[in-house]
Amino acid sequence: MSMRKRMNKRGDIPVTILVLGVVVICVFAILSFFISNKSVNSSFSAVDAVEGASIIKEKISLYENLGYNKEEIKTILDLKEDSQGKIVVEQFDVKATTTVRFPWP
Repeated sequence: MSMRKRMNKRGDIPVTILVLGVVVICVFAILSFFISNKSVNSSFSAVDAVEGASIIKEKISLYENLGYNKEEIKTILDLKEDSQGKIVVEQFDVKATTTVRFPWP
């Protein structure tokens, strides 16, 4: 008897196909996460701008409760108004500029 192990060459082909299929699926999953990450990151900049506008509204309410008038608050917080009298908050990002407008609280 020989001490050599016999290898099943018929079994090697399906195993190779299975391994290659798993590798292809993993590469596809990683690429899809990478692509979706780029689109999600751009949408978060809008959320940051809305949060910033919310903080400014809270600051305006605080100053109003302390007795400051509208013009003083605009000067203190360096606020800008558009033609309709709405407060304009702009957030600059590398990719885009996000603008939030809200009425005076």
